[in-house]
Amino acid sequence: MLKRAWLVGVLICSAALVTAAQGPAWTSTSPRRGGNPEAAKIANPIESTPESRAAGRRTYARLCIRCHGPEGRGDGGGAGAGGQPADFTDAASDFGSTPGEIFTVIRDGTSADMEGYSERLADTEIWNLVNFVRSLGSDSAGRR
Repeated sequence: MLKRAWLVGVLICSAALVTAAQGPAWTSTSPRRGGNPEAAKIANPIESTPESRAAGRRTYARLCIRCHGPEGRGDGGGAGAGGQPADFTDAASDFGSTPGEIFTVIRDGTSADMEGYSERLADTEIWNLVNFVRSLGSDSAGRR
């Protein structure tokens, strides 16, 4: 009986370790191809002011320019073999283009191609970055 209890304990611990190693669990606001209606409902609490966009530009220069390029066209050359980085000058996005969807992509990442930045950036920094990348779009005057 003791062996069986020990084996069950080992199996439970192993399952917990495997689950933890897989990273954060999927949530209803996790990024997904085609956009995410739940993430789209998230409102941007940071007004898109020149100061907010300037702060976002600084974060972009530090963390994003390598893959997304100096003008946000997805042509930075630093992306892995997994795929083409998003072109922020294009109104369409594989993972949605609302502020909430962009926020969740930056926060959670999309896959092995784009890491999440939740541990490196505060929410305010992510929202400033959202304001900046949305300003790069060809229809940025109408994007809020």
